[in-house]
Amino acid sequence: MITLSFLFGWCCQTLAQTVCDPSALDSLLGCMTRVVSTTRRMVQEKVYLHFDNTGYFMGEKMWFTAYVVRADGHRPGVRSRVLYVELLNPSGDVVQRRKLKIDGRGHAHGDLSLDSLYGAGFYEVRAFTRYMSNWGGAACFSRVFPVFRTPPAPGAYEPVMDERSYRRRLPDFREADTLQRSRLNVSFYPEGGRLVSGLRSRVAFQVSDGGGRHVQAEGELLDGSGRVVCRGSSDSTGRGVFTVPSSCDGLRFRLRDARGRIKEFPLPDPSSEGCVLELPPCFDDSLRFSVRGTASYRDRLLGYMLMNYGRVWTCDTFRVGSGYHKSYLRDSLPEGVNQLTVFDGSGRILCERLFFLFPKPSPSDTIGIMSETSRLTPCGKVRLRLRSVPGSVFSFSAMDGGTVFNGCGPSVKSWMLLSSEVKGYIDNVGYYFESDDSVHRRASDLLMLVQGWRRYDWEELSGYRPRSPEEWHPVEDSLYVTGRLRSVKKSLPVDGIPLKAYVYSGGSHLDGEMLTDSLGRYAFSLPDVWGEWNLQLKAGVKKLKSRYLLTVDRRFGPPARRLSPYECRALPVLPSDLPLLPDTMEFDTLPLLSLSERLHKLPEVAVKAKRRFTDGARAAWATEKRGQYWADVYYDCDEETERYLDEGKEIPTFLGWLQERNPFVSGNLYGMDDSFSTDVVLNNSSHFSIEDLRETTAPTSVRYKGRSIMWILDNQFYDCDTVLLSYADKNKVRREIDDFPSFLDEAKAVYITEAPNAFWSYFPFVDLVKKVDAVTCFVYSHWTSRRRMEKGVRRTYFQGYNVPSTFEMPDYSLMPPAEDFRRTLYWNPDVRTDGKGEAIIEFYNNSSCREIRVSVEGVTPDGRCIFNE
Repeated sequence: MITLSFLFGWCCQTLAQTVCDPSALDSLLGCMTRVVSTTRRMVQEKVYLHFDNTGYFMGEKMWFTAYVVRADGHRPGVRSRVLYVELLNPSGDVVQRRKLKIDGRGHAHGDLSLDSLYGAGFYEVRAFTRYMSNWGGAACFSRVFPVFRTPPAPGAYEPVMDERSYRRRLPDFREADTLQRSRLNVSFYPEGGRLVSGLRSRVAFQVSDGGGRHVQAEGELLDGSGRVVCRGSSDSTGRGVFTVPSSCDGLRFRLRDARGRIKEFPLPDPSSEGCVLELPPCFDDSLRFSVRGTASYRDRLLGYMLMNYGRVWTCDTFRVGSGYHKSYLRDSLPEGVNQLTVFDGSGRILCERLFFLFPKPSPSDTIGIMSETSRLTPCGKVRLRLRSVPGSVFSFSAMDGGTVFNGCGPSVKSWMLLSSEVKGYIDNVGYYFESDDSVHRRASDLLMLVQGWRRYDWEELSGYRPRSPEEWHPVEDSLYVTGRLRSVKKSLPVDGIPLKAYVYSGGSHLDGEMLTDSLGRYAFSLPDVWGEWNLQLKAGVKKLKSRYLLTVDRRFGPPARRLSPYECRALPVLPSDLPLLPDTMEFDTLPLLSLSERLHKLPEVAVKAKRRFTDGARAAWATEKRGQYWADVYYDCDEETERYLDEGKEIPTFLGWLQERNPFVSGNLYGMDDSFSTDVVLNNSSHFSIEDLRETTAPTSVRYKGRSIMWILDNQFYDCDTVLLSYADKNKVRREIDDFPSFLDEAKAVYITEAPNAFWSYFPFVDLVKKVDAVTCFVYSHWTSRRRMEKGVRRTYFQGYNVPSTFEMPDYSLMPPAEDFRRTLYWNPDVRTDGKGEAIIEFYNNSSCREIRVSVEGVTPDGRCIFNE
């Protein structure tokens, strides 16, 4: 790894030995120095999550341990102390969040509860620190899991998902697919980044169908006259490569798939000037690359730099001439993903690519497992001896092999060394760690050409394209409350305004005071607090009649990425290698205490007191469990309101928000023409009043996917389509305008279902109930008028660290064997080896497991990824 002192010494030596333009050399050396300095000052972070299982059922818990490391060497020592873990449903909505404390070793552990989901499907778990969000979603951890339906009976595990597709049932909020897909599609990836006129180049390509699946096809490169210049074919991953000759115009690539379908695609437009980089896969002990340039670049002094996970490994200056060639011994280069960049004196990239060097396996990377239990018995004790590096810390999971319905995903090694460095999902990532032969080298070369994502933007590091400080998310080395004071009118000041913060929960409270900066920003540091606290922010504004908004920064999660069809499928399950045999006779003969025998029903008691109808009784009637039972879609309106306020926006009307939030909702929401808007009402009080607005926001003609909507307000039938009302008794419909939420903050929750019979028990027209095709929308209100917002004051919440749950299992040394349907037999997020490198694990089997699968993963203090084979 090149150091700053070495770089300056190398500069002087190069100046003495190189006859060139001193200003050009100074510019190149300045770029190199800035890159080395920046990569040391702004070290990126990585996070990997180890889970207790590979697939889940609704109602279970998802246990995990997080390993947060420096990207440059994968060692602990990150500055961040706050980790965010989110669960996203198939449509891309965040349905659960966890905020965890990262300890000094870079570890954190927690759990996600799957008992409040509204459908089975493929759910995504992602994890990131606030600092990671500076580099977008590609810098965050992400993994997709199948979540199956709740078993119909305890222990009846069957991998069944919803029959209805999420793509049709829910709006899609994931990132748009940038490729305009047809039945046959191809994307081109010139080696080095671009084609240059007059220079031969290798071009990788990826062939896919309309659903994004790989297509194996034959291709031909045609010139402007239709002559075949060269040929190329894609493999089973849809990837291939061909060579573009130096003198061809109007190039197009003609593809023929296995069904005989033919389609032509134009190549990207070439640049008139520039350089090309060629680094073909080498099958010997060396690695060679070459650079060629157009006439304007051949006599210029250029530079190249080799980086490995953000560490500058080597750099040099050169002249292209008729072609620059450089070779290295493979053993002299760092293992894993490397980034080779060719640049000019301004710091602009001329050509760049990634390449992968096979990491040599080491016996110390493996966690050995030896069973000290010869046979499995129902509810019997299992004892395992683990061997690894002395003093190492890792997480351990034991699963019932008979209930594992999804194969293994990426391991800690494959994620840290490969998956986190490329863009998109890698199908069968373990393949690239199997061998270092010519077949695997060629496959990894195609992977780097097609999915090579640059974790470090070299032009940003070199200062050629600096990033604005306002766009930068800070390192959260503790808990913070940050945000901005915004004014509706630009003439109102936001700088130097005193701001007070109060954080309180129960009998505990914290407070602080500060002045906003020139942009109205503020930041309060908090000690470690756990759970949810109340937060009040108050600005000392002198013009009380003016409007100020206080925002809170907590919406910095990356957008939901587009999922690959290959990660939205169950992986094949491989046989277990744990040498434990079931004692068949004991499984068949051992009596087990059933669940019903362990339950004791309390005797019924007759209550003779008269029932009092109070607000509490109304709350019991209006419980959200009715909507939850039917729900396909759920919205927390309080959280949605906070989102608008966090972004410095006015609280929208309820129906206006619903249409913006869910594109399936349509219709003239306000009973007025299309020019009507909430802003007109709020800003022109002389023309409209709040009562007028309430009259215009009745849900009279709102549609969902073109179907009528049955509105159930606080579990009472409220309204339906006006066309239907014309044929029914309107006196049976509850339509008090004041009751229906006018603004978003007046609603508490919304549940939407397309089930045809969800509204039957509420519908007052018995004769029409089975003839109506409608969507049911359950709305739960706060039963209060619109809450008045005090100027310059924000009342909200602050989420401290979430308290991780404790994994529990029965102790069969104290109780008789019983029916036990645990799928995760044992989970320990913090196993430590002793001075001899050993650790003992003991747990109890369930009542039916005949095959145990074990997953053990961790990261050592020196950055090595350890795991069980």
